[in-house]
Amino acid sequence: MKRVIQVISVLFFCSIHASIYAQVVTPPASDERVEEKIEDVASNADESVDLTELTEQLQYLASNPVNLNTATKDELMQTGLFTEMQAQAIIDYREQAGYFISLYELQVVDYFSIQDIRNILPYVTVGSSLNVAETLKKMITHGNSRLIVRGQRYLEKQEGFREGTASDKVHAAYPGSPWKLYTQYQYRFKQNLSFNITAEKDQGEEFFKGSQKNGFDFYSGHLAIRDIGIIRSAVIGDYELLYGQGLTLYTGISYGKTPDVAGVRKLARGIKPYTSLNEASYKRGVAVSIGRRNWNADVFYSNKKLDANLDFSTDSLEQEDIFTSFIESGYHRTQNELNKKNTIREQMFGVNGGYRWRNFQVGVTAVKVNYDKVLNRAAQLYNRFDFSGDTYFKSGIDYSWLYRNFNLFGEFSRSDNGAIAYVNGAIISLGSALTVSVVNRNYPRDFNYLYARGFGESSTTRNEKGTYAGLVFRPDRYWTLSGFIDYFNFPWLRFGADAPSKGHEYLGQLTWAPSRQFSMYIRGRRKMKEINTSKPVEADYLVYRIQDNYRFNLSYKISQAVTIHSRVEWVNVSNEENPNEKGLMVYQDIVFKPLSSPLSGSLRYGLFDTDSYDSRIYAYENDIQYSYSIPAFYNKGYRYYLTLRYKVMKNIDVWARFAQTVYTNQKTFGSGLDEINGNKRSEIKLQVRYQF
Repeated sequence: MKRVIQVISVLFFCSIHASIYAQVVTPPASDERVEEKIEDVASNADESVDLTELTEQLQYLASNPVNLNTATKDELMQTGLFTEMQAQAIIDYREQAGYFISLYELQVVDYFSIQDIRNILPYVTVGSSLNVAETLKKMITHGNSRLIVRGQRYLEKQEGFREGTASDKVHAAYPGSPWKLYTQYQYRFKQNLSFNITAEKDQGEEFFKGSQKNGFDFYSGHLAIRDIGIIRSAVIGDYELLYGQGLTLYTGISYGKTPDVAGVRKLARGIKPYTSLNEASYKRGVAVSIGRRNWNADVFYSNKKLDANLDFSTDSLEQEDIFTSFIESGYHRTQNELNKKNTIREQMFGVNGGYRWRNFQVGVTAVKVNYDKVLNRAAQLYNRFDFSGDTYFKSGIDYSWLYRNFNLFGEFSRSDNGAIAYVNGAIISLGSALTVSVVNRNYPRDFNYLYARGFGESSTTRNEKGTYAGLVFRPDRYWTLSGFIDYFNFPWLRFGADAPSKGHEYLGQLTWAPSRQFSMYIRGRRKMKEINTSKPVEADYLVYRIQDNYRFNLSYKISQAVTIHSRVEWVNVSNEENPNEKGLMVYQDIVFKPLSSPLSGSLRYGLFDTDSYDSRIYAYENDIQYSYSIPAFYNKGYRYYLTLRYKVMKNIDVWARFAQTVYTNQKTFGSGLDEINGNKRSEIKLQVRYQF
């Protein structure tokens, strides 16, 4: 604890020093708003969720900034950088004042605060307004290629790699090497043409032998075109589908509740080529979207195999034709995991149609899914209303209406059992000083939540009612006050609560950003939710679980080459019956990017002290490009990492990362086959990127 107090003192000194000497310099290279969103997604997601796409989008925009003079409203919205009111304001400004000459003209565009402009500057440009039609030959010969090869592993030996841990007590449980390998080739011509091949094997999976004679365990690829004549987009291979507000069909990752109140509205990107590593969420087949200025028509077909748990109970007459649950981990190391690989086949057919009239748009989505086996879930009271069977149909209608400074949006969706779910919301902007959002949702207990990602408290879009209200208030150009309140209830049982339950959540954040060089914020967050008692009783009863998080965060660009990030976060967890659990985390980052040197990187040292996993704390880490790291800190110990990038030449760079976590109160690290007989875990990552 003494070391923690010392680090807190250093952080306090840095904040005082920074507030005195802050100056205006070039825009930051990273978007802290997105880092916050990624941390919030990680804190509510399971370990199988792949967050690669969240880290790739802004990195692509930084290299290919959107042109404010040529982008349509839809193209501006697709970036995720603008609200609908901001996107419309840019279009209105172009029509009234002509094309942008400087990015700083955004200061006179409605609904843009100084902080908004600072956040988007690295990702936008104001180039020529000419829009020259591209030929197929030019798209094939004048694009850019990228080849990435990456490897990572833990240096300490995990239990699964030790001999005698498999069922035959001779071979190791994990027959493959401890290296996780990844390679990707991608060809792009602007937004018009994309070709991608991705291959990956996890730690412990075999490689060109045994169960994986074809090399990598996972292959993904696509060929996609966009904005060519009447074709808005077309994909052959792997793709994602993101429609409406996530109730009917939304296969990508969605953000939850964050201080960014405009983020409550999902962006309906439609058909999106797939480049991530989650082995379950993507679709594989053909998808086409055609349209003109104010209408679109999409059709898609997918046919792929999925991992699942088959029913091997003794009372099942047709064991091979029944499965009990889906598996999304993507691990195929042990024989048990291999037995569940590609055990069911899924076929999906669907259509989407959209129409825009001035500032009103409406969309209709319909999807039918067939499985070659019957889903028969394990009998539990909380899931008795979940979908079972081998086929289902869902349809939905979504809308968005922009009227002056009001943006109304929502979706209604119906599953074939008659259950109707809906979500409706409004975002209201009073200039750039105040933005308010309100969202109301109602997801019945028997609504089919497969491939749904609706806004809410639960990760499954079912058995939930709630109302959310948030605001962002900017009294001047330096200060921002943001926050939300959310009241929710679960009309039926859920996992961990053997009765209807309820809860609420509050968040408040105060940010001070006097310049592009310096910013700091403090945040408080409370979540109260009913759960089963932990006491041994004949019948469970509900008690409140209360979690309070408090955070202080500072970012200061000391010079053109060096930036520091500092954070202190404290958590307190109670459930009415057991003693409170507490947690504390402190870290210091140094990011260095000398303009005259080919070497750049980042360094972090952090301390953490929590009572258990229940009081864990998540923190985003700077990683090698196109990768991510958001570990959960629990127990007592420290963590440090060093990430380096060396630019060998103009089109080749090499990345290396070393990270180590050390427990000071534990003799082992991890559990089960992933357990390390020691109190530390060290990881290395190596990557080469070749662009040509």
